[in-house]
Amino acid sequence: KLYLKANDLASRNEKPSISPNSPIKDVIIEISQNRLGVVVVIENDTILGIITDGDIRRMLEKHSNLANIMAKDIMNTNPKKIDKDALAVDALEVIKQNNVTQLLVTNGNKYFGIIHLHDLLQEGII
Repeated sequence: KLYLKANDLASRNEKPSISPNSPIKDVIIEISQNRLGVVVVIENDTILGIITDGDIRRMLEKHSNLANIMAKDIMNTNPKKIDKDALAVDALEVIKQNNVTQLLVTNGNKYFGIIHLHDLLQEGII
């Protein structure tokens, strides 16, 4: 467990993703189906940002008409991330320092997966 890597945890999860022009309904469905509380916004294999369930709640507080809201309108363009070869204990540090529940796992600039706080709990890293 001491040498467990981010990719070991991320590879167990789905890789929720959506395009920047996806309507908000599709964003919510993708987040709900994968049960990670997050979806990655991708275009041409490039990570543009992420949307968390918290982003959805904040958007609902600000907007009453959701008809024209798209993923690109509410995505966080500076997601917290970690390289797939980093240790899981390092992922825990990033999660703690940034007060988030999930991390984007990358392979260079490519989307590799998601680590959720529950993955770390399940492995006994916390």
